Amino acid sequence: MLFAKKHWKRLIMIGAFVILLFLSLEIGALSDANFAAFIAGDETARLVFIHSRIPRTVAIVLSAAGLSVAGLIMQSISRNKFMSPTTAGTTDAAAFGLLVAAIFLGHTSGIVQTSFAFAFALLATMLFTSIIRRLKFREVVYIPLIGMMYGGVISAISTAVAFRFELMQTMVAFGMGSFARLGNFTLVYIVVVPLIFSVLYATKFSIIGLGHDFAKNLGLNYNRVVFLGLVIIALISASTFVAVGPLPFIGLIIPNMATSFYGDNLKKSIYDLMLFGANFVLICDISSRLVIHPFEMNVSVTISVVGGIIFMIYLLRGMHGTKKPRAKATAG
Repeated sequence: MLFAKKHWKRLIMIGAFVILLFLSLEIGALSDANFAAFIAGDETARLVFIHSRIPRTVAIVLSAAGLSVAGLIMQSISRNKFMSPTTAGTTDAAAFGLLVAAIFLGHTSGIVQTSFAFAFALLATMLFTSIIRRLKFREVVYIPLIGMMYGGVISAISTAVAFRFELMQTMVAFGMGSFARLGNFTLVYIVVVPLIFSVLYATKFSIIGLGHDFAKNLGLNYNRVVFLGLVIIALISASTFVAVGPLPFIGLIIPNMATSFYGDNLKKSIYDLMLFGANFVLICDISSRLVIHPFEMNVSVTISVVGGIIFMIYLLRGMHGTKKPRAKATAG
């Protein structure tokens, strides 16, 4: 009874996760392929579950958990609650890397594509991190806006290059995030590796969020931990982008929502953060399948609508919070 009272939030999230997993496996274009038919040994249901719905659900959980953790690590490194791979140019750079791979190598393997996307994402994220460290102003809402402009520049360059090499259709395909693929989710399993390192280094990522001097006083190699964090962010962003396409706002709103429930201690809340992100994307994906059933809408559209609304709420709160100290100073 005491355990349930202490961990009631986590128990609710786990219960919701189990229900959403069941719904994700049950709902599909082929209504006859359900759990009852699968358990009864129906061959069609077995093929649908093994080759489509189970890989899809696993991909949703891994990509959502990975992007949620990547967003929280980026927020710790930048010490800004509005930072994420989508507001720092990381996702745009991954798309540029895929484009470069298509130009020079043509149709190539997913591992090679992920390597290009990872390299470009890492370099772009390191450059942006270096830029924001040199900025004199640190207002909470300005840094992500600069990041969006930075990502916009990368996206514009990608579009110009794609137009030059007649690959505009390829660029459009890169920009559609969807889980509607027939078991083609092998690359998303790469996310498991950076997630393991995220758990092992969770305490250190929390410490660097307190600042360079504080981390140094505790004997932590700040630059090494930051570099590891950037590698984790780039690898998660690249692998999920290649596997399922862009999933906007996950790394931005999920850490904010999760920390409001569980606090900023990454070591204690990292598993809850993964659950929170997985539940959110599962809800959006199930909704995408039901809106125009038996057809399906791209999950990136659903996430963009819901995530955009939540982001605006947090952004307005952040702007309101930055104005309060000035008002008090003027009154004094």
